[in-house]
Amino acid sequence: MDSVNGKGKENRIKFFVAVAVLTVSVVAVVFFCVSFLNGSGLTNKNIMVYKTADGCVVKIGKLETVVKNPSADDFKCDTENGRVFYTISSSYSDGLYDLYYIEKNRSELTKPKIIDYGIDKDYIFNSGKIYYLKNNSQAGANDGYCCDFDKSTIETFSSNVESIYPLDNSDTLYFIKFHGTERVLYKYSGETPIETDRNITQIHLYNDTDNPHILYETQSPVYKGMTELFKAQSEGSPELLCDNTFKVLYDEYSPDGNLYYFSSSSDNISWSYVIADNFEQTDKTLTRPKRDDFFSIFGISVEYNQKLREYQDKLVRDEIREALNESVEKGEFSAPVYTVYAYNSEGSHKITENVNPSCVYAVSKIGNPRIIYDSSEIVKSSTDMTTLVDIAQRSEMSEVIEYARSIINNSIKSTGIKISGYGKDGIEECSLEGYDKSKTLFSFSDDGNRIFALVRDTAGDRLRLYSSSLGSDLKPSQKLNVNNGISSYYFIGNSIIYLKSDVGKNTGDIFMFSGEENIKLSNAANALRVNNGDNIIAMKNFSGDNELLLADYYLIDGLSEELISENIIIDSFVFNNDDKTAFIVSSGNGNELYVYSEGNLSQISRDVSEILLFN
Repeated sequence: MDSVNGKGKENRIKFFVAVAVLTVSVVAVVFFCVSFLNGSGLTNKNIMVYKTADGCVVKIGKLETVVKNPSADDFKCDTENGRVFYTISSSYSDGLYDLYYIEKNRSELTKPKIIDYGIDKDYIFNSGKIYYLKNNSQAGANDGYCCDFDKSTIETFSSNVESIYPLDNSDTLYFIKFHGTERVLYKYSGETPIETDRNITQIHLYNDTDNPHILYETQSPVYKGMTELFKAQSEGSPELLCDNTFKVLYDEYSPDGNLYYFSSSSDNISWSYVIADNFEQTDKTLTRPKRDDFFSIFGISVEYNQKLREYQDKLVRDEIREALNESVEKGEFSAPVYTVYAYNSEGSHKITENVNPSCVYAVSKIGNPRIIYDSSEIVKSSTDMTTLVDIAQRSEMSEVIEYARSIINNSIKSTGIKISGYGKDGIEECSLEGYDKSKTLFSFSDDGNRIFALVRDTAGDRLRLYSSSLGSDLKPSQKLNVNNGISSYYFIGNSIIYLKSDVGKNTGDIFMFSGEENIKLSNAANALRVNNGDNIIAMKNFSGDNELLLADYYLIDGLSEELISENIIIDSFVFNNDDKTAFIVSSGNGNELYVYSEGNLSQISRDVSEILLFN
């Protein structure tokens, strides 16, 4: 299922890791879910799953059991009700899975209970319900199922289901099913599914936000090769954002922030703007010559033969025009420049025009809508209709179209890097000079009022950081040379955290730059990490090898740092959404599992081999 567990939360950007870490082969997939209350113990809502030599240990509160089936996989937890779900390879159907769960029942954990046999690989736990797909052999397609624990029921909500998209904190479920080859979107809230839209081309789910929703696109019935872009929530009808969409920057979208999309207008540049149709006007009046008008006592005149050839050439040109116009109508090619819009809680705003989507270098995700891009202009080609006729007379029409497409694509010329945005006075635009776009990575601060530019050095191993603030007219201040020798970095809000190290050295210093100060936070660090709660972590004293790389774990708090643990296995680090950290320490007593939370370090177990999720 595509994007079923999609989260819309912004992923922190990281360009270069200071040391290469070889990924350890995964023997079994295990999920580890835990939270601590001041280190005083566990409650029903503290759930852990980790792998030992005996199998997968399921720990709910202070109770634990072991799932010994070697195929146990895909663990998920319901912390509210003290349940752990997982799959095993089905004993009934090859390539399918049986879905089980374990739960806390007063003072004991229940034995594994079956939910269903022979389900599809992926399943979803959401708002107290389990959603999954199961093959219907008679229909030759998957049926969609919902297991409701509160009602103790399992119901089929639809047949022929392709994918499922449940919204957090609601009973609303969107899903895609096929009508023949057509993908149709349905909305289900516990009763009869309601058809929402047809001809779905893309769909994305955004949970873990104050406003859970989906974004989806449908084929445009009006604009060939374009789509209609919609937003749908648990309540109300879908909202049409754009009826003429070329591309949406889903990867740059932070839920409840700015959604950038590209659209063409009805007066978009046609092929004839680039390739001159130098016979267009004369061909409109050119008709087939009549023999009788050119008859003489010597037979058909030379003038008639000339007029006939002119008319036959006109027919070739008409055929070329028809083929090119049809290709444009089908959306097969056009000048690759579009108008950029940003949608947010205040509606849609036009940002700028004539932008190639592949030449956008950065966008402001949360603050004022702004983009950094390579500005373009359309340059007329020296190629004209005569050239196209020559090609048509010696080859197929498909080669004419392909040649025209290449000419149009090459007609886009760069006019330099620009910043454009939408502010209180409407569209603002300013040139951004002094950067080589082939060597520079741009980013905005969260509020959109500062840009960061990381420029590769000559060898390409390190980066130099520049920064400029943006005025109300988007004019950047004189760029500040912040630092060089940067090997890895993270963006946090309006700041950048980075590791500076010299080429050939394994250690370096960690800095934070917020636009005003460049503060040194730590030294002698081998690597830098920032978890999803914005905790800054320095890893020091690397030892071991690529098979088992160890480091000491330091937590940076302001200008001070605290040693949390030594000899942790680098690949074992897992963070959860409550700023807690789980990791495995290599010691003489075997691999020991620890959790660090709010100043408390707790040992959980020994001989633990793997942690894959912690939330």
